[in-house]
Amino acid sequence: MKKLYLITGATGHLGSVLLERLREKKENIRVLVLPGEESLIPDDVQYVTGDVRDADSLVPFFDRNGFDCVTLFHCAAIITILSNNNPALWDVNVNGTKNILQKAFETNVEKVIYVNSVHGIPEKPFPDVITESDVFSPDLVTGEYAKSKAEAATVALDYAAKGLNLVMVHPSGIIGPGDKYNNNFSVRTVKAMYNGQIPFIIKGGYDFVDVRDVVEGMLLCEEKGKPGESYILNGDYISIEKLMEITCALQNKKPKKLMIPEGIVKIIAPINEWCSSHFGNKKPLLTKYSIQTLHANGFFSHAKATNELGYHPRSIADSVRDTALEGN
Repeated sequence: MKKLYLITGATGHLGSVLLERLREKKENIRVLVLPGEESLIPDDVQYVTGDVRDADSLVPFFDRNGFDCVTLFHCAAIITILSNNNPALWDVNVNGTKNILQKAFETNVEKVIYVNSVHGIPEKPFPDVITESDVFSPDLVTGEYAKSKAEAATVALDYAAKGLNLVMVHPSGIIGPGDKYNNNFSVRTVKAMYNGQIPFIIKGGYDFVDVRDVVEGMLLCEEKGKPGESYILNGDYISIEKLMEITCALQNKKPKKLMIPEGIVKIIAPINEWCSSHFGNKKPLLTKYSIQTLHANGFFSHAKATNELGYHPRSIADSVRDTALEGN
């Protein structure tokens, strides 16, 4: 049986690590890339130039001629911590997902692994542990990114109800090596701490997971994931203070202890975001939405993925180490 793997978002952090994992396994792979990204794809990987927002451009991507079985990994998304309302966010995350799943449905793709986010899951008050849900709504989450992923989750479940063999995964904050183009906010934060570029700490924290573990979880979903089900692929919760301790310990340095009060941080964050968008080219690490996230309930459970798939993430300390040391 000749098998083909389709990947969207293959130039992003998660998609590129997934691509390398499938290349290691010598699989037949085809990726969808935006115009201008063709040179980023390895020579031994077939690519189709297109855009998830343009349904017509997806036709050659889903051409299954010569293949008996097709698995699709839909990773493409806009991930942002910015507070402004970006129309492209909904166009890619919601309408783009609808286009991709419609083509998968029309071409009888045998298995779809759709990457959503823990941000799309309805929020719960601390200290309740957040688990998988089968009800999604933008009204149940905070922030434009989270709302777009909640809406996209409803799209995915609609296609599963139509008969598409779809499994949805919800990664937490992804870190780990392989972020080739420095676009991952969480990775940039860890590296900035390691390089001494963050002179203070703030209260709060979040759940982070290694990109390599998310990839393995996705591959386990292909093998064992049940149609219409969703699985949280998280690692572990870590406070900002503990994150600073780990990154400093890698260089035998004393961790910074200056704690900025929450009230001041809430004033600084939107100012920092505004200044970055108007006077600089660097993407800000401190924004209104990132602070909301760090102060929200960040406790998730991967018990379902562990019990049904055999998912076992590595220690958060190992992931932080490998993230910080890459390129240093």
